[in-house]
Amino acid sequence: MKKLAKAVLGVALLSGVVLAVPMIPAKTHGVKAQEKFERTKARIISTIDKKISFLARRKACVEKAQNWKELRACKPHKKMWYKHMRKAEKK
Repeated sequence: MKKLAKAVLGVALLSGVVLAVPMIPAKTHGVKAQEKFERTKARIISTIDKKISFLARRKACVEKAQNWKELRACKPHKKMWYKHMRKAEKK
């Protein structure tokens, strides 16, 4: 009896999960997937551009350094690496 109750409960839970998943029509799925791809691609390119900009500024600082103190000042601190990117995302 317990096995039957567990089986019925399992089937009920499984059918609930299957019914809860929204069915996406085939025509709109491709469009939405393409839009998501384009947004993701744009976000990745933007992030890469920000990193390149940050590294270019750091490279210029290192090239300009005349002594150890100036060179150490070019090294980003622990949270500084992505700090400029977080500020840009909020804008």
